[in-house]
Amino acid sequence: MKINFFKIFLRTFFLQMFWNYRKMQNVGRLFIVMPILKEIYKDKPEMLKKAIARNLDAFNSNPVMSVYSLGAMIKQEEKIAKTEPLRLPSEEREWRIISISTANTAASLGDRLFWATLKPFSLVVLILILYAVQIHTLKNIDTPHELVLSATIAIVASLLVYNIPALIIRNKGLKDSYDGTEDNFYGLININWNKIIYILKTLGQALTCGIFIYSIYVSFVGEGLSADVITKVALLVSFLVLSLWTKKLNIPNMYLYMLATLIFCVAAIVS
Repeated sequence: MKINFFKIFLRTFFLQMFWNYRKMQNVGRLFIVMPILKEIYKDKPEMLKKAIARNLDAFNSNPVMSVYSLGAMIKQEEKIAKTEPLRLPSEEREWRIISISTANTAASLGDRLFWATLKPFSLVVLILILYAVQIHTLKNIDTPHELVLSATIAIVASLLVYNIPALIIRNKGLKDSYDGTEDNFYGLININWNKIIYILKTLGQALTCGIFIYSIYVSFVGEGLSADVITKVALLVSFLVLSLWTKKLNIPNMYLYMLATLIFCVAAIVS
């Protein structure tokens, strides 16, 4: 049958609708595939009821990468609809295997790509643009309008860095998964995700180092080795050392950031 991938693509944005602690994204998944199920089982009402119940099983994956699971499950639903009654339990069991395996793998890849790589990378891009227009100091900004424009450009650019890959993957992943087989793990291994993650992380680290060095330069240039400069350098070094130490002890850096914020707030009040 001809699949309306655009309709499914639009519905994937509602995967986390009615997210619940018991079965997580199951209602959202059913919402996405419901029009397809009605089409597949339009002459088989009893099988449609079973398909609905099946799609209400627990489901949890990365919101973007989940398309690599959804396409494969739709393909399997088509196969179930054409299966003889004696083979139905086997094909339904295969559907659940596909659902669990692809959802878990997509979740792992998606969390690494989007949460751990693209989100911080988009923040780095935002800071880089702010520094490029020297928004860190008002003396180079002639009017407040330039300040607002520069901030808007930085925010829009960071959003595009994250959302353009997400839109491409939602669209491509859905089709690749539907056309995929067990040999290419339903389209998931068509792309070298580890290489992409490595390149983005390396680029992000390089840009971060550049921003850090530049920020030191603009902060300390012309001040010489005054007590203020030495204090700033000491704070930066202390923060970096503490960050490495907390990482070694498996202490979330969030607590270090909270402590640093508290210290700076107290210092600002005292001074």
